Amino acid sequence: MRTGIADASSSARIERVGTKGWGRHRTIGEAIRAAQEGGIVSVAAGRYGECVVVDRSVRIVAESGGVEIAPADGAALEVRAGTAVVQGVTFVSAQPARAAVVVTGGTVTLDGCEVRNGRAEIAGQASVTLDECTLSGAAGAGVDVADSARVRLHGGAVQQVEGSGLLVRGGARLTVSGTAVRHVAAAGLHLRDAAVAEVERAEISHAAVAALLVEDEAGGIVRDSQFFDNDGDVLRATGSAPFTADGWPGGLPDRPLLDPPAFGPGEPGGVRMERCTVDRTGGTAIHLSGTAHVGVADTRIDSVTAAGVVATGDARLVMTDSHIVRPRSTGVALLGQAHARIEGCSVADSGANGLFLAGDSRVLLRRLGVKQTRYTAVHLGGTAIVTLAGCEISDTPECGVRVTGRAMARIDGGRVERARQSGVAVEETGDAHLSGLTVTEGEIGVRVDSPHRALVENCTISEIAQTGFEAAKGSGPILRNTTIEGCGGAGVFVDADATPVLDGLTIDRIGGTGVVVWGGADPVIRASTIANCKKNGLYLGAEAHGTVEDLDVTGTGYPALYIGAQATPVLRRVHVHDVDEDLTLMDGANATFEQCTADAVGTSTMPIEGANPLVRRAGAAVATSATSARKNTAAGTADPEAAETLPDLLAQLDRLVGLDKVKHDVGSLVKLVQMVQKRREAGLSPPPMSRHLVFAGNPGTGKTTVARLYGRILRALGMLGSGHLVEVDRSALVGEYVGHTAPKTQAAFRRALHGVLFIDEAYALTPDGHGADFGQEAISTLVKLMEDHREEVVVIVAGYPYEMVRFINTNPGLQSRFSRTLTFDDYSTDELVSIVQYQAADHEYHLGPPTIDKLRRYFDSVDRDEGFGNGRFARGVFQHMTEQHAARVAELDSPTTEQLTELGPEDLPDVPDVPAQQ
Repeated sequence: MRTGIADASSSARIERVGTKGWGRHRTIGEAIRAAQEGGIVSVAAGRYGECVVVDRSVRIVAESGGVEIAPADGAALEVRAGTAVVQGVTFVSAQPARAAVVVTGGTVTLDGCEVRNGRAEIAGQASVTLDECTLSGAAGAGVDVADSARVRLHGGAVQQVEGSGLLVRGGARLTVSGTAVRHVAAAGLHLRDAAVAEVERAEISHAAVAALLVEDEAGGIVRDSQFFDNDGDVLRATGSAPFTADGWPGGLPDRPLLDPPAFGPGEPGGVRMERCTVDRTGGTAIHLSGTAHVGVADTRIDSVTAAGVVATGDARLVMTDSHIVRPRSTGVALLGQAHARIEGCSVADSGANGLFLAGDSRVLLRRLGVKQTRYTAVHLGGTAIVTLAGCEISDTPECGVRVTGRAMARIDGGRVERARQSGVAVEETGDAHLSGLTVTEGEIGVRVDSPHRALVENCTISEIAQTGFEAAKGSGPILRNTTIEGCGGAGVFVDADATPVLDGLTIDRIGGTGVVVWGGADPVIRASTIANCKKNGLYLGAEAHGTVEDLDVTGTGYPALYIGAQATPVLRRVHVHDVDEDLTLMDGANATFEQCTADAVGTSTMPIEGANPLVRRAGAAVATSATSARKNTAAGTADPEAAETLPDLLAQLDRLVGLDKVKHDVGSLVKLVQMVQKRREAGLSPPPMSRHLVFAGNPGTGKTTVARLYGRILRALGMLGSGHLVEVDRSALVGEYVGHTAPKTQAAFRRALHGVLFIDEAYALTPDGHGADFGQEAISTLVKLMEDHREEVVVIVAGYPYEMVRFINTNPGLQSRFSRTLTFDDYSTDELVSIVQYQAADHEYHLGPPTIDKLRRYFDSVDRDEGFGNGRFARGVFQHMTEQHAARVAELDSPTTEQLTELGPEDLPDVPDVPAQQ
């Protein structure tokens, strides 16, 4: 606060006011009337119960602290005209809902003043400066600015208001610098009508409704300000002045654009936030609706209870170089007719989607980073049209980008990493154009399940756990000039009735088959290379169609080409080289080969000249025998299980501890399969046989081990192509929302094709008391898949005996398909001891007779209830013994070989005092 008297001209007469005998005036009003124009009124400490009215130029100065103007009724200060400066005075209203200070004209400066229990009301043509003032305890508003008034706040605070801290309306203008607004029951700053505000270095906190509330055609700019601990939204705009250049060039686009819209925060109009921070907000950080136009630049939004940014209606948003961190809901949601340009921004650790773009919104996302979302990173729905240019998306449990409804997306460049479902998914009737995108380290690279011809070009799809690119049933995407490499499953999967165009692909390092084409599909595959696949290069399933031209296939584990029964593809200029076998052709296949060639092939049956339909059949070379099953794996590849014989596998089963009933049942199944094969060879019809099994037993009884052996046994018998085991549980089959379960179940089933799908704790799919649970959908999907692929997969369901009976009885389809149960009995004490002895021998330890005796007594003493771990428990006991032994031997200076390998009774847990069994 400046000292007014010291600054005054020495020639000016000072009018002094005191409540007692200090001055010549007893009231401030009397002193003002007596003062010269521009004169000084010096007020002594005290409480003045008058309404001070100023209608001339005057300076009112508190000579010392404690000058309080508190009338019983009316405003403490009313300024009507002139230039007034008031320093160090406290103004108190009798009622919080009324004004303590009223300014309707003139130019007023309040310097270091305090306004309590009432608002400051400025209207008309008044111009007011509040310099380091504190306003508190008002109702309705702390500062109310109306008409054409101009108000400037510098420093100070507005607080404890039962309403809005700052209300600016009409055509008023407000400038705020370094002021704190806190603990208000409505908005911190409320702009309406055509009001304009310029705010910098402000702090707004503990606002119940919104820190900034903008309505009608108001506008303004907020710079370098902090918003924290607000209960409601930070910026809520239901309307605003428009950006000067409004809308998109040429009107709304009917396709995604890379050119930015013409509006932006650098142009007049709208509401702008620059270099601000938002922390701990109870509502949405920025909520736009109606005709609000808002620009946000270089702003950080952190720890928002709701969404980071929401725009609906006809709102326009430009957001640059800003970051949204830890919103409990979606980072950015655009709905209705909202338009937005978001550049150089990021969304991290969101509680829902990173971005949710729906309605009829139009959005440009450029250099956007989205990571660690709880749901899909960028979700498009409705009729949204969105462009993503150079965006980086990572670490989502669902999709990187999901296009649903009738939305359209253009993705130009950028990267999607570690999406647990699909890097990009195009669903329903959505459409997309992907160019120059990299998708890596996800579950599925790109999946198209839409009738539109989505275009994917010049992309890289790599290090994918399952399939690189999926064309779903009935879809027709175009995939060209794209590299697909490092996939655990197929490089490309073409589902039934799909009609994709695959042009100019490089497919390399594939854990399954390079390109899989399902029955009824009719793809065009041309000018592509398939290399280094652990299974086939190109798999054309039963009744598949398609045209394959200028394809190069090399380095496959199975035959380079597989053509199923009744398949009718046309293959032109296909070159197969450096493989063990070039072709598997099933009975009934009717493929056409034109100008095809083969080099460096161990076994070649592919026609390599002419243009004639192939009528030769694979015959015994592709019959379902153990020989052909092993032949479908290239010689020299790293797959030692492929060379296992049936006697070898049965011997491995027999060496397992215990399980006598299981061994007998598996032996019976093997004999049944062999009898079925002999009847077929004799031209007799086979008896009905279900290969699917129920494994009923307590934990640790060897169910998974036997399931893995059972698959390899069926492969050796020629009943399965690979016999590999895919182990899943409820979480791998059941989704979290409607429409999620069937795709998850189908994906797990596809991974198990030609092998065994082992569902542990299968009864969890039908939990008691959850009749509408998504697990029922998973069961229905499984039942249909088991019927559609009954010769290609074996399903084993496992769990506690009683629970498995309940599970099978929940669905008639399960009862008919799981007609055989293998019971895994708990291990006896001697069998548990044998498991420990096997473990010891495998790890070069020795158990003496005293140790074995104590071990037997220990197992006898253990409570074997339903949760007893059986073999798992025995292996845990062995681990405990080795740890105790290590601690004991470590204390010896030079232990002998015997001491290093001998497990003693002291290495076992203590045994209760019970007699040993004889």
